[in-house]
Formats: sequence, structure tokens, C-alpha cells
Amino acid sequence: MFKLLGSAAFLAAIGLANAGYAADLSVSTPPQAPIESPVFTWTGFYVGVNGGGAFGGKDDFGLHSGDVFLGKFGKLEGSGFFGGGQIGYNYQVDQNWVIGLETDFQGGNIRDSLSNDGAHATSKVNWFGTLRPRVGYAYDNTLFYGTGGLAYGHIDYKASLEGVGSFDESKTKAGWVLGAGVEHAFTDHLTAKLEYQYVDFGKFNAGGDDLWSKATVDFHSIRVGLNYKF
Repeated sequence: MFKLLGSAAFLAAIGLANAGYAADLSVSTPPQAPIESPVFTWTGFYVGVNGGGAFGGKDDFGLHSGDVFLGKFGKLEGSGFFGGGQIGYNYQVDQNWVIGLETDFQGGNIRDSLSNDGAHATSKVNWFGTLRPRVGYAYDNTLFYGTGGLAYGHIDYKASLEGVGSFDESKTKAGWVLGAGVEHAFTDHLTAKLEYQYVDFGKFNAGGDDLWSKATVDFHSIRVGLNYKF
């Protein structure tokens, strides 16, 4: 009888020990690590639209007839509005530095005219584009950048001088652009930017031997843009 009771007590003790061990195992199981959100990266292709205003052009308008300089008649200070699109690629070098390449194309109405001492002149930029590298510093989802490179555009240039003659010329000219901006990513795909550019198409002769002018068409611009990043 005593042997039977002892065996039963021994088996009960083993059962309690196993239950306690199983309980210890369930408590000591480590919790799952939290899933971290992916870090935003500027790397990738993008496409977008832009629009803005141009101002502050400074073309010192003078006239020549053959080799004779007839004088300066004022300034053509081009201003107006434009809109278009852009496409580009960014590569995020490390946590902060970003390099990229962007090209854009805009239609516009950037113009000015003058009348002074019998001289009349009009300058108008119908469309323009740029091709520019970008170098920027990223702070979280905000990118501060500088940019510069090639600019090109189509220019209508007209002038006349009473008693001498007139000319009406259209040219596509190449020049340079320099600017800076800030861009912010609202989602992994949608970004918006605010950008300043100075565009200079250099110097070129407009007109013929009887009457001509050395044009210097340029302007400053402020634009906003919206991009979709792939």
C-alpha cells in the first residue's frame, strides 16, 4: 500500500515539474521585433510639370547702320509667364548628398518693348529649355540643391528707326542657366519644388547691314513644380 502511494506521489511531482517548465518556456519566449518603416530615398527617375514667372531682363538696346553706331535707345526688360514640364534622375550618394540630371521645356510669353527718339523695338522669348546637373543636400524628406548648365530658346527680335529702316528676326539661341531650389517629398512618389533660375542667351546680332542691334536677351525666373518619382 505504501509503495503504491509513493509511486503516485512521485508521478504527480514529475507532472507538476513538467507543467512548471512548460510555463517557464512560454513566458521566456522573446517578443517579435517591431517592423521598421522603409527609409525614403531620392534615388530614381521622375517626371513632372512646372510654371512660373520671369522678370528683370536687361537688354541694353542700341542700333547700328553698317559700321556706324547710332546710339542707345533704352533697355528691354523682359518679363512674363511660362509653363511646361521636366524629367530627370536623382542618385542619393549617402544619407545626405544627392546628385542628378534634369531637363525641362517651357512655352512662354516673356517680352518687352520700347519706343524712344524714333526707335521702336520688341523682344519676345516664345519657348525655352534647359539641361542641368543638380547637386543637393537632403535633410530627411527635404532636398536643398544648386543647379546650372545649358539653356536654349526661341527669340523674336524686332526693331525699326525712322528714316533708316527696320528688321524682324527670329532665332533659336543657346546660352547658360544658373539656379537653386528646395524640393520636398510628401510621399514616396510625390514631390514639390520651388526654384530660382537665371537664364542668359548670350549676345547675338539681329538685323542686316542697313540696321542691326547686338541683342543680349536674359531674365530671372521663379517657378514651382510638381514631380512624380518612380
